[in-house]
Amino acid sequence: MAHDAMVRRLGENGAAIRRFVMDLIYPEGAVCRTCGRISGGDVLCPECAERLQRDGGLFAWARDDLEPDLPAYSLRLHDGIARQLILRLKHQAEACAARPLADLLIPLPDEPAFPPDTVVTWVTMPESRRRERFIDHGRILASATAEKLSLSCRQLIVRRETGERNQASLNRLDREKNLQHAFDPAERISFPVLLVDDVLTTGTTARRCADALRRGGAQRITVLTFTRASRSGL
Repeated sequence: MAHDAMVRRLGENGAAIRRFVMDLIYPEGAVCRTCGRISGGDVLCPECAERLQRDGGLFAWARDDLEPDLPAYSLRLHDGIARQLILRLKHQAEACAARPLADLLIPLPDEPAFPPDTVVTWVTMPESRRRERFIDHGRILASATAEKLSLSCRQLIVRRETGERNQASLNRLDREKNLQHAFDPAERISFPVLLVDDVLTTGTTARRCADALRRGGAQRITVLTFTRASRSGL
C-alpha cells in the first residue's frame, strides 16, 4: 500500500506515525484488529476472539525441553489470528494486541506451576530496534503475562549493543553465533524466572537468555512463548 510505503520512508518514527494515523481513523475498540469488522469496544470482534481461543487450542501449553533443565511452553502455532496479533504488536506498534494473547494463558494447567515468588521477564530488545519499532513488544507481553498470572515483572536481562543481525533472517547455526555474547544478567537472581517471548523458532534466543540468567544465579527457568513456528524447528 502507498500509505505503508510512505511510513517506511519515515524511518524509526514510522511505526508511531502509522499508529497515530490509524487511531485517528479507527480508535481502539472501534474495529477488530484482525478482520476489520465492528468489534464492540474490544480488540477482537466476538467471532475472531472465539476463533483465537478455539483454533490451535489443543496445542496450548505444548512443551519442549530446549535443554535438560530448560522447559519451553507454547500456546499456539504461529499462524492464524495469533500470528496476526503478534505481527501487529511487533511491527505496527499496537500494544493492545497483547491483551487477547494474554487471555490464552487462562485456564492455567497443572503443569507448569509458577510459585508466587516467580518473576516474569522478557528478551531485551536492542535499543536501535526499539527506536525503529517505537515499542518493546517483549516487555508488553511480559507485563500482560505477569498481570494475568498475578506475578511480578521486571527486566532481568541486559542486552549488549553488539551490532548483531536480525535473527529472523538467519539459519540455526548463524543464530547461535549472532547471539553468543548478546545478553548479561541485570541483577543477582535467587527466585524462579518465567522468560516470555513472542515466537519460538529454533530456541536459540531463549537458550542464550537462559545462559545470562544462570550467570546471575537463576536455578529455575521456564520459557513461555505465545506461538511456535513449527514442531520441527528445534
